[in-house]
Amino acid sequence: MYDHLFFDADGTLFDFMAAEKWALSQVFEEVGIPANDDAIATYSRINNGVWLEFEQGLLSMDRLKTERFKRFFSQYDVSKDAERTARQYTSKLSQSYHLFDDSMHVLESLKARGIPMSLITNGISMVQRGRLEATGTRKYFSAIIISEEIGIQKPHPSYFTKAIAMAKASGKPAENPLVIGDSPSSDIKGGIDAGLDTCWINRFGMTANPEIRATYEVENLIQLLELLDNLN
Repeated sequence: MYDHLFFDADGTLFDFMAAEKWALSQVFEEVGIPANDDAIATYSRINNGVWLEFEQGLLSMDRLKTERFKRFFSQYDVSKDAERTARQYTSKLSQSYHLFDDSMHVLESLKARGIPMSLITNGISMVQRGRLEATGTRKYFSAIIISEEIGIQKPHPSYFTKAIAMAKASGKPAENPLVIGDSPSSDIKGGIDAGLDTCWINRFGMTANPEIRATYEVENLIQLLELLDNLN
């Protein structure tokens, strides 16, 4: 039914929470902040807010990289170089190897079936490309569409227009793609606004926003595989 699958990265294929904890534990140790659950949860909450501002066009990517650490250090009332910490964190995160347990199996199964796939992400270019190499997943994707590289971010419909063009330029069909992601505000809304079918990967049992209705909803990638089998 679908001739191309557009996979989001973080929260869909990459276990970002595990990667974040792994990278932050190393960075916090270097700046003298205990890498406990409270500190990581505080940073994660700040980071999520900053990314939402980025999606809404309120922050540039360059400012995002340091703003989250500025706000975090302010929360802990410590004086540290946010730009230096941001560079250290980006470097550590680019080396992270954390995938969800079902990711590799599903990617391999879809590749064996000859279904073209591309990666769509708002993540930082250095981080995402590094993680593709660290996890050995680069080989599964026809195109890699990173917002920082194309100057447009999800959920803007033009991001998906560009993604389709890049997928086609890779030599694969993309007349009727399916957008697959975990973020209702970014992946699902963006796909809907671009006139594309969407599949929400709701791993953590989130309550659906009635104003953002995905074409399909599954709990994990194994269910996505079953869904695609039933559609074909």
